[in-house]
Amino acid sequence: MTTTILHPAQDEYDRLFAQALQGDTVSAERLYARCVPSLAGWLAQRFGQHMAHEAAHEAMAEAFRQGDQFQPRGSFCGWLWSIGWHRALKTLRTETRRKAREEIYSLCERSTHAVELHDRHLRLVSLLARLPSSQRELLVLHYVQGKSSRDIAALHGRTRSAVAVNLHRLCRRLRAQLLAPTANIQASAAATH
Repeated sequence: MTTTILHPAQDEYDRLFAQALQGDTVSAERLYARCVPSLAGWLAQRFGQHMAHEAAHEAMAEAFRQGDQFQPRGSFCGWLWSIGWHRALKTLRTETRRKAREEIYSLCERSTHAVELHDRHLRLVSLLARLPSSQRELLVLHYVQGKSSRDIAALHGRTRSAVAVNLHRLCRRLRAQLLAPTANIQASAAATH
């Protein structure tokens, strides 16, 4: 016949757990105060501080929920540590999967945005290529060379307000064409010629 020799503290943990399961809140509080901090320390060494305390707390709550599954011949602490270990692993897996999903989503968002910008750039180049040379020159003088409406007006012998109105109308039409669906762009590009 084999007899199991329990550590004196282990006997006390088993007793406190049995009393807590019977509704003794003082025993439950003592058990929590003695077990959770040491379990959290043990988990922190293996998984990091950020999840250790929560996993230890969840392990104790799980132990109380599954109290009828505890085998009195076993070690309460060993059982609790096993629950804590599995909780921490589950949290780590969940966190890793969540971060991977977020990274993939972020990459997709960035690549979608980059594709949209590239498409918009190509559409703008196409729209600019279809403009009459006088309108393209007006845009180059103002936006590329940085000339004011007054300077452009002086170069072309026009009034400043006429140049400003032409620039405004041209930009408004380009913006509308740029933001319109592709089919509308081809139709309006043909209309500008």
